[in-house]
Amino acid sequence: MAGGLAREVIQSMRPAFPFDSRPARHLVNLRDSENPFGGTHRHYPDNRADDLVARYVRALDAVEAAPAPAPGAGGWRWNPDTVLITRGAADGLDLIFRTLFEPGADAVAVTPPTFAIFDELATVYRIARHPVPLLGADLRRLDVERLASLPVKGVVLCDPGNPTGTRLDPGDVRRLLASFHGPVVIDEAYVECAGGPSHRHLIPEHPHLVVVRSMSKALGMAGLRLGAVLAHPDVVAALRKARLPFALPAPVTAQAVAELSRPARLRGRIGAFREERDRLAAGLAGCPGVGRVFAEAGFVTLEADADLAAALRRAGFDVVSDPMGWSGHVRLGVGDPADNSRLLTALRAAPPPRKTPRADPPPRKKGGRR
Repeated sequence: MAGGLAREVIQSMRPAFPFDSRPARHLVNLRDSENPFGGTHRHYPDNRADDLVARYVRALDAVEAAPAPAPGAGGWRWNPDTVLITRGAADGLDLIFRTLFEPGADAVAVTPPTFAIFDELATVYRIARHPVPLLGADLRRLDVERLASLPVKGVVLCDPGNPTGTRLDPGDVRRLLASFHGPVVIDEAYVECAGGPSHRHLIPEHPHLVVVRSMSKALGMAGLRLGAVLAHPDVVAALRKARLPFALPAPVTAQAVAELSRPARLRGRIGAFREERDRLAAGLAGCPGVGRVFAEAGFVTLEADADLAAALRRAGFDVVSDPMGWSGHVRLGVGDPADNSRLLTALRAAPPPRKTPRADPPPRKKGGRR
């Protein structure tokens, strides 16, 4: 089933660089045209990044909330056949759009307000979009019936949401996976920040599910630009066909292996981040001009207008107003404790935002048209 998710041209394509890893140690590598007189980095990196995948999976198991065992997961293994390391989550999304959706023919459903890169990639690859807005007071709910009935090949979700800052209802996700059988792509860039389980554990039960992860957010390795796509082996094999060879620089993977080899430190960083985010969110909830506060992701989103964003910029803080086109909201990242305290002090001292008086309609003339 999962083998049919990719575009037909990808399924039948023979990759230009069919080898995944470096030659065995007993063979002299005359395959890759490396300069034997080069320096430390004269060798091409391994296309599979086996060591990095192993360290990454162990780190995920250490920092994620443990889910209930999924049916059919007994023989499942997280390894280079099911985990593809990418150059950030955005690179993983780009690779998914290139591999799974036929330009000019396929369509996807998106759930606004959501990550704007979904729209950008669909535009670049000429994939039609069907917006199905999120539901519920906190925008946690999916319109499952509508999503499952649309003439689309795939559904692209963001959980936790960006810019909403909230998690999707897990029951809605399961119902969608049961009723829609095309690719369901879930961007989980901020999932470690949320504290709940990842949807990756549903892949053995639902091979049409594709999960995208990031090492830039909660894991704190933004400068290394690494992410991952977790999927059924047939999907990962198709993605490997479509990607460029030698995509991951060896010094980057070596640094990532070193970072991921200390899971206790990663857990500590994530815990400290959540604690400070929650402190910031609680403080923001009592500030003038702030409505609802959404804070389950790697940032805090406020129900507030552009005046509040302007006040923060005057106080020295760069924030995003109307994030991803979500009018009437402001999104801000989590700074260090001193900066967050200074931000709260600045907002509490600011005068409440001015409200523009509503203009009364002009008087209606007698006998005039209504």
